[in-house]
Amino acid sequence: MASDPDRKNSSFTWFGPIAIGEDGDEYDDDAVKIPVSVLLVLCFIMSVVGNVCTCAVIVRDRSMRTPTNCYLFNIAIADLTTALFIPFEMYVMWAPDAYPFGEVGCIIHFLVWECLSNCSLLTIAAFTVERYLAVSKPFLRHKLTLKPRVYKIVAINWLVSAGFSIPDLFLIRLYEKNDQAYCYMTLPFHLKLVIVTEMCVFFVMPMTMIFVLYILIAFKIKSMKVANGTSPVNGKQYRDKTIMMLAAVAATFFFCWFPFFLLRLVLVAPINKWADYGRVS
Repeated sequence: MASDPDRKNSSFTWFGPIAIGEDGDEYDDDAVKIPVSVLLVLCFIMSVVGNVCTCAVIVRDRSMRTPTNCYLFNIAIADLTTALFIPFEMYVMWAPDAYPFGEVGCIIHFLVWECLSNCSLLTIAAFTVERYLAVSKPFLRHKLTLKPRVYKIVAINWLVSAGFSIPDLFLIRLYEKNDQAYCYMTLPFHLKLVIVTEMCVFFVMPMTMIFVLYILIAFKIKSMKVANGTSPVNGKQYRDKTIMMLAAVAATFFFCWFPFFLLRLVLVAPINKWADYGRVS
């Protein structure tokens, strides 16, 4: 593909610490790439082992095929597929000028990765809502356990995630220059609204929902009366452990997904512009 005229006045995404600037040059740093590669390898191993075990347990044991585990199975599939991108991402990080799959592969790469990430976030948010309803509205427990309902919610999550990935078709480019090929995302100013909307729908809103609902769940659990025949001390310990687990889940969600949110933020306001602002000030 010839040089893209839309490259002017656009910002670009990158793989890891590899950036493609507006002049077509690349900026890299081995001191950053090496620790990032080590971290990616560790994430790959943990994700593959953990998600494969999760899927295997749910598939092999019929008693584990509960509505709640349907959400977990869906998250595991999305996260496992995302993890399978890691070796390829590492290759592109170390050889950014030799994208091997052409223009179609470049587009599919971005679209699938975006859809998987969005679906994971929406499923976690849906699962949180289910847990809140189960605790705060016990009379709805029967409806919450209907598998067809869960399947519909999971299907809607995939459709919404795929729908929000479609605008990327207009942003993804394969730039070829001097026998080099770069797969990147160009982001003209008027299309930054797409990224801002995705940031709200797939991070700010789910994060806010998860924190608020888990706080409400914690208050609900803390106010529950101890069941007959249960030691008040044991009941308090159980409630405290449950509240700590909820806090850990919310904190883990934030720390795991904040880098992804930060990447999108950098797309809207590139680092080089921040640096220029710093030098001016």
